[in-house]
Amino acid sequence: AFWTLAVLLEDKLFPYCRGQGGYGIKVELRVLDMLVTKKLPKVAAHLTKLESNAAAVSPGWFSSLFTTTLPAEVTARIFDCLLLEGGKVLQRVGLALLKHYESSICAASHPAQLRKVLDSRAARLYDADALLNTAFKGVGAMPTAAVQGLRSVAAAAVDEQIEEHRQHFELIVCRTH
Repeated sequence: AFWTLAVLLEDKLFPYCRGQGGYGIKVELRVLDMLVTKKLPKVAAHLTKLESNAAAVSPGWFSSLFTTTLPAEVTARIFDCLLLEGGKVLQRVGLALLKHYESSICAASHPAQLRKVLDSRAARLYDADALLNTAFKGVGAMPTAAVQGLRSVAAAAVDEQIEEHRQHFELIVCRTH
């Protein structure tokens, strides 16, 4: 059962999340940033004002599949949706959390404060129905093809960033020898 779940998660639900170094998580977080800009403009504007982004306030959400962020009973409901709807459910839930706490986000004056507030509020969010209602009805349409397109764009950006880091590292190594 474990290996079946592992293959399902890696091959079908999260094709970018293979390998080491958190590549897939970086892709998913960039997708979340793009979706926040499109679907939650007030949140995006405030994050920009704070010189932050959705990835900075939600780094563990996708890597843990929300298990370290939300109560177990809410996470179990998310897993049900994940198996039925596919990987874009994580994006929906991420957007729903940001929308659910939009007023708190917009009241924050520093990214660290914002992250603390989100973490503490999410840990006490026991209303799975409200969260999932927001995720599926409150954030608008998210066709799978559109999310896949955003993932391709995000993957290209992550690849470019990795290449820049590699070149920078090579330059440092060459200078030390």
